[in-house]
Amino acid sequence: MDSDIIFEVIGNTSPFSLMGESSCYMVSVNNRSYLLDCGTPIFPHLGYQGIADIKGIFATHSHEDHKRWFTDIVLFTFYNPLYKHRVKLISNEVILEEYAKNSKAALERSLSRDSKRIIDIPYDEMVEPVIIGPRSRYFITLKSEGNGAFYYRVEDREGNIVGPERAKIFINPAANRPRLLFKDEESAEWVEPESYYCLSSGSFYEKNRNVFHDEEAGLTVKSIKASVWHGVPSTAFKFMTEKNTLLFSADTVYKPSLWRQLCEEYRPQNFGSLSRATFEKSTVIYGDINDFIERTWSRQRYVTAVNAYRDAVVIHDVARKDSIVHADYADIADVPVKELFFTHSPDNLTSLRPILTSHRKLVLRDGRVHESVKGRLHPFDADVYVHHFSRDLVGYRAENGAYKVIRDNGLLGVAEAGGPEKGIMRVNLFEDIKGEYYPLLEDTNKSYMLRENGRVEEVTRFQDSSAGRVVRDLRGTLKTKNTK
Repeated sequence: MDSDIIFEVIGNTSPFSLMGESSCYMVSVNNRSYLLDCGTPIFPHLGYQGIADIKGIFATHSHEDHKRWFTDIVLFTFYNPLYKHRVKLISNEVILEEYAKNSKAALERSLSRDSKRIIDIPYDEMVEPVIIGPRSRYFITLKSEGNGAFYYRVEDREGNIVGPERAKIFINPAANRPRLLFKDEESAEWVEPESYYCLSSGSFYEKNRNVFHDEEAGLTVKSIKASVWHGVPSTAFKFMTEKNTLLFSADTVYKPSLWRQLCEEYRPQNFGSLSRATFEKSTVIYGDINDFIERTWSRQRYVTAVNAYRDAVVIHDVARKDSIVHADYADIADVPVKELFFTHSPDNLTSLRPILTSHRKLVLRDGRVHESVKGRLHPFDADVYVHHFSRDLVGYRAENGAYKVIRDNGLLGVAEAGGPEKGIMRVNLFEDIKGEYYPLLEDTNKSYMLRENGRVEEVTRFQDSSAGRVVRDLRGTLKTKNTK
């Protein structure tokens, strides 16, 4: 249907997974497709023509597990004589800058056609940066003194210099990367603006929101930063058609209690490393910016973050516990979002919400989500989902189920019903094979095998031989039995 949003999981594991698939997705509307991050080997999945048909790449942030194949896609597109376009990279201004910094070394130098000379190739001849979200009104710029020396200063978009009473540049010698400290007009507190303000703040961002439109597809995409808390510059994306809204969270710490602390806690500045007088008159300071940030988030950012997931299907990162930069399961499991799906998940996770795995296809139709399996749409109606390394299970509530779901220190698991652990529900388990459900095999001499024709065969191994039989997919026939 014209307003359907199709979300394909090309690769999806945690950043340090033993499965090693990283993160990459494809969002399609009306047969126009965009990559959402590109950390997974996409060539075997999409093929040459599939890569050529991609209309652009939405980049959430510049961590390698989300961008690892970016330069390969660019080089493939640039050197293929059949393709005459640049790769369209769509993200916030600061993330586009991060991509350029991290990727230029692999892209901007090559050999001439006769292989006799090293040549320089401008990054912009290969990549078309597209800003989504407003630009900042103030920024750090590097200026030349004319004698081979350079210096940093802060400017506004009209080229006016912003003095030290309003903005300062901090360079930590341990990282040697300039960061901006900014005096908020309303509170008169010193803040790091990239963290402090949400994108709708007129104090630091321009009014033009730079909303992305694909008129041919009927697709609108907005950048959502307020709820994204990850360390490196990051953004979420909200994909919208006439009847559907999908929010992809990007990597983030989902914890509203923490968010409240970020906007309410005041930290006095620490002048142990330099005097207050030096701080006040200096434009560039070598030291730790965290000694001088008085508040981390604005109240506006906090309120915007809390409301960010309303009226949308949400696909959110998830971790087990104490992940620091991702959403811990205990913090997000009961969030009041009707349609919530977990991605970027660890190798071992049990959840009451669906866990997305690689090579799956979701279809958003009329505000509801289905999984497309061999052309048929199925609802996500299981009561529990289990992802254990390369194996996936689903559980349906049953009064006399052979297994039970247990809770331990905020995390879920499954155990045999007769075990000593206290259960929160009894379930029967089924093996999820590419979206089809089959009875869980208890006999260790039996296993499932996916045949070349897509059918699933139950194989029984004997001492010197084996035998198999094709088995029937049970998805769509399993009914949830609520015994609350």
